[in-house]
Amino acid sequence: MSGYQIGILFHLVGVILFFAGIAVAGVVATAAPRREKPSEVALILGLARYGAIMLGVGGLVLLLAGFYLSGKIDGYGQRWLEISILLFVVALVLGAWGGRRSRKTREYAESLADGGEGDEATLRTMLANRTTWAMHWASVVLAVAVLVLMIWQPGA
Repeated sequence: MSGYQIGILFHLVGVILFFAGIAVAGVVATAAPRREKPSEVALILGLARYGAIMLGVGGLVLLLAGFYLSGKIDGYGQRWLEISILLFVVALVLGAWGGRRSRKTREYAESLADGGEGDEATLRTMLANRTTWAMHWASVVLAVAVLVLMIWQPGA
């Protein structure tokens, strides 16, 4: 097995982990508002950590393997690759911001479940926050755009 083939293998494993993490986060974000009790909301949102770990590890692996592969094929300086890297970074930043908001919602739900101060109306408002949803979806759209650019490689 050549170094290039190993790079492709790691790149694909990274892509799979990255998109699996996105899927877990998406399922969690969709399921949490449908729960009645704050304890259930907190439990569901707590699962997003596993998605974030998969997403983070996958993102790091695919980025490192991608840089390795770019060096093997003289990909540096190609516009599609530069745009892909930029979109990937923006997707990560938006996803992290949305994830931070979701973590605050989980912490609020945990506090409510433990009998802390607050009310369920505020929790419902936090779960339905359009900015958080917009960040999550923008991150997903950008990640898919990167995938399209990586497969299509316009101008290569």
